[in-house]
Amino acid sequence: MRRKRFSGIVLAGGTLAVALVVMGASPPGSKATARPRSADLAPCEAVAAGARQLGDARWTTLGGAGVESLVEMAPAAPPGSPAEARVAAQAQVRRALDLADGRAPVEVRRLPGTDIFEVSHVSGSAACQSLAFARGPPGAPATLIPSPPLQGELCGGGQAHVGRAGGAPALIQIQRSGLSPGEANAARKPLVTIGVTPWTGSGWGRTCQVELLLNSQRRLADQLCARAADCRAFEINASVLAAAFNRAKATDALQGRRATPVSYHPNPPPASTRAQVEQVRTQLARTQRELPLFGKTPKLPVMPGFSEDELDVVATQSDGRWHVAAVGFPGIGWRQDRSVTLVTVYEVGKTVVPRATYVFEDAVSGLKTARVTH
Repeated sequence: MRRKRFSGIVLAGGTLAVALVVMGASPPGSKATARPRSADLAPCEAVAAGARQLGDARWTTLGGAGVESLVEMAPAAPPGSPAEARVAAQAQVRRALDLADGRAPVEVRRLPGTDIFEVSHVSGSAACQSLAFARGPPGAPATLIPSPPLQGELCGGGQAHVGRAGGAPALIQIQRSGLSPGEANAARKPLVTIGVTPWTGSGWGRTCQVELLLNSQRRLADQLCARAADCRAFEINASVLAAAFNRAKATDALQGRRATPVSYHPNPPPASTRAQVEQVRTQLARTQRELPLFGKTPKLPVMPGFSEDELDVVATQSDGRWHVAAVGFPGIGWRQDRSVTLVTVYEVGKTVVPRATYVFEDAVSGLKTARVTH
């Protein structure tokens, strides 16, 4: 996805994202640009300090999805509120956001303690966020003005809203890496990055970032089978297969590569299993990689199928018999969740019969470091 910028308009992920903000950076030599480094980093230092105060048990609950609690995102104004009437409903704002349809849904948030408003719109299968900012003093039309810089794309794992960080009004951008907790941990990369652009009172200050490196643990979150005996019969095999898959993906992340072949067995399975593997591949293609759930609802919400990317179909031995297993991430189309690993074991004969499905979760278990940078 591409991101382009011109005038006060930002294109994020192919979706128009206009930022209309009061006066961007201050002129060279001003106090805003000449502030010492410690002052630039102060909002992020406060966020990082809050992260370090949370115990591991709290991080296990929060995971990578609960980091919003470290900052204060401004709430969206109720539909039809005065803020919407004065800002979002204006034709110039709609035109700037490329929203010809006056009924297209938007959200309006106010930068605390100011007359600056954020207008936000989400669209497309990638859930790309379009942002607009405007000054909206009482009794006057909104003024479209330049935006502060944004890091990366506001699609999928990225979002940005006004609010407070470390008690200061700011634009807050939360970016998730797309890696699983285990992959990010192995690669020593932040799983989540929080960007903070403080409001100085006369414009936007310098952006700082809090990079959160998190510890992880993998666990069996659920098992679904037609019979309880099937779940018990293949659990050890599924655990071994998932562990091999996750080790390979973590190594890929560490070395900056992707989708290298996974070694599941110390010795290659017999040639007679190749036909069985192809039967399961054909079956998965026929059913669009649908995940066998045996009429049950998983305890952990997962996408209802295997991702089309990085899906392995391999032979596996249990009690002296060879079966076939599908191992991969859950996904729909191009979307995938790398924090969950799926293993389904099939019995293959004249037909392909799924016997058991296992859901392994790669979960956050604690904070490793909270690093503050520009």
